[in-house]
Amino acid sequence: MAFNAFVGGIQPGGLTNDFEVKILICFLLDSLKKNSPGAALSDGEQPGLSFDELNEIFQETGLVNYFEFAESMSELEKTEHIRRQMTPDGEKEIFVITEVGSITAQTFQKTLPLTVREKTLETARHLTEVQKCMDEVDVNYHPVSDGYILQLTIRDIGSDLLNLNVFLPTEEECILVKENIQNDPAEVYSRILTALIEK
Repeated sequence: MAFNAFVGGIQPGGLTNDFEVKILICFLLDSLKKNSPGAALSDGEQPGLSFDELNEIFQETGLVNYFEFAESMSELEKTEHIRRQMTPDGEKEIFVITEVGSITAQTFQKTLPLTVREKTLETARHLTEVQKCMDEVDVNYHPVSDGYILQLTIRDIGSDLLNLNVFLPTEEECILVKENIQNDPAEVYSRILTALIEK
């Protein structure tokens, strides 16, 4: 059948035809644009996500097979439903929705199950928050006479949310702790705050 998608690795309730996958991509990028007031600029700049960020969202939800996602992205770009642009700082290439893509998303988004739309938006929101938190986290360590000091700083507007120095005996432990923090800095901060507040 022409509309069959690659289904390997898709969880129950996932998308099984390429039309739905394309609509979901357009829906996500259009929702990002609509939920970022004032983000669209006169020169055409607007919020978007990189290929890897989009892929991470869809793989996290288990709704879309990677190969179908990659193929759909390519086809959407060729048909000018999405386009590439650099972020204002020039550090990352992102995909943004075009006018054609927005119209397509708004016309066909209700053909997707509500649970699929909600799960996609919730996963995108969570991963975006984690990435934002990561951008504001500094984790460094340096040797001292009897081991290592690991320094954790979580920044915010104004005062830092957290400044913490921890002694660790070995560099291997520093690397492990650093990786754990970077995997979910929001969770680390939440646990530290809970431990300090609870009696």
